[in-house]
Amino acid sequence: MSVRPPLPARRAGRPPRRTTMMTRTLILALFAAPAWAADLSGQLDWSQRVVIATPLAGVVETVEVLPGQRIAKDGVLLSLNQTVYKAGLMEANADISRLTEELADARRELDRANELYSRTVSSTTELDAAKLRHARAAALLAAAEARVEKARRLLDESAPRAPFDALVLDRLAEPGMAVAGQCQPTPLLVLARADEIVARAGLPAGQATGLKPGAKATVAVAGKSVAGRIAAVRAKADGRYEVDVAIPRGGLVAGMAASIRLP
Repeated sequence: MSVRPPLPARRAGRPPRRTTMMTRTLILALFAAPAWAADLSGQLDWSQRVVIATPLAGVVETVEVLPGQRIAKDGVLLSLNQTVYKAGLMEANADISRLTEELADARRELDRANELYSRTVSSTTELDAAKLRHARAAALLAAAEARVEKARRLLDESAPRAPFDALVLDRLAEPGMAVAGQCQPTPLLVLARADEIVARAGLPAGQATGLKPGAKATVAVAGKSVAGRIAAVRAKADGRYEVDVAIPRGGLVAGMAASIRLP
């Protein structure tokens, strides 16, 4: 019967090999974890805040919204006095009617000139004159059509509309107020998105590494945890960064304290 030799004695103070390997694995896992995962303290701010102005000059006739009011996309916000712009569109449409008839007459004259020239009854000079008149009439009609489009655009711009489903933050225009033109557009209203708000927080450059717009993030606000997405990562003048996380607005308002959990 064979006798198994005794195991060599473990040196005093030396940890078991399995324990050492587990310790190394934990250390490597800690170093492999994202260095930028963190909870950041910040606050809510309005999403897509815009100042509404118009490139046109005129007098404000009506203002359709009040601060705190929601308005759907393409809803009319206010209107300038449209008398001049409506008259411009009517004049351009009248030119279209007149020049359409002139082009038709020039077309008939050109057809006659071609027929007479083919029968050697008229000269090349007469045919060229008919072609020139037709080309001129066509060019004038095209220019009139462009004027109609311009007049229609000016009429539309005299009544600014909401660029998206919006919340009115401030009303700077009132009926009777004179509005400057392109040289110095006058602020009329301040809007923000009605369905979205952003949680904003500052962070050092090291934590900003790897953050990309569109990535998922979580915002804790008003005792609730809300799933969101990174909307912006912007560099600041002092070398730090600022991250915006967009979340559904619900009843939230700008200025509320929030905590951002990055991935």
